[in-house]
Amino acid sequence: MFAIVTIAPPALGSFAAGREDSPSAPPPAKAVPYRPLAAGGVALLALGEFIGRAYDPAGTSLARQKVKLTGFVVSSAKKNRWYVARMQISCCAADALALKVAVEGVPAPRENSWVAVTGSWIPWKGKIPNGYVIPAMTATDVTKIDQPAEPYE
Repeated sequence: MFAIVTIAPPALGSFAAGREDSPSAPPPAKAVPYRPLAAGGVALLALGEFIGRAYDPAGTSLARQKVKLTGFVVSSAKKNRWYVARMQISCCAADALALKVAVEGVPAPRENSWVAVTGSWIPWKGKIPNGYVIPAMTATDVTKIDQPAEPYE
């Protein structure tokens, strides 16, 4: 019993986040007023914030902005695409939800490795999707990083 309480299990990773047949997260229920991003720089965003901004009804929150996202690599069944992901936990690992952003434009690093991805949001074709669709970005730079001390979002 002592070992169960004192030894932390490894962080949930690509296996837990890799299911493409089920949605990763629901779209935001209502519009959230986001702070404007600084023009000309690279905004460091949490995956949840990037996803929320992608679903912003105004459609301008991520337009023409460079962003940096950090997470672990999850492969995709689609050619020339992979995901940067983080697990979001409300209570415990049993309620973990995978937050994923599709990455295009660069080859996929080794699955389950931690990376910082810099790039730009790929706007929706037409209007915001009615159901949940994983937002995508075109990457210009991918840097391997160490797993953060807090791997969950």
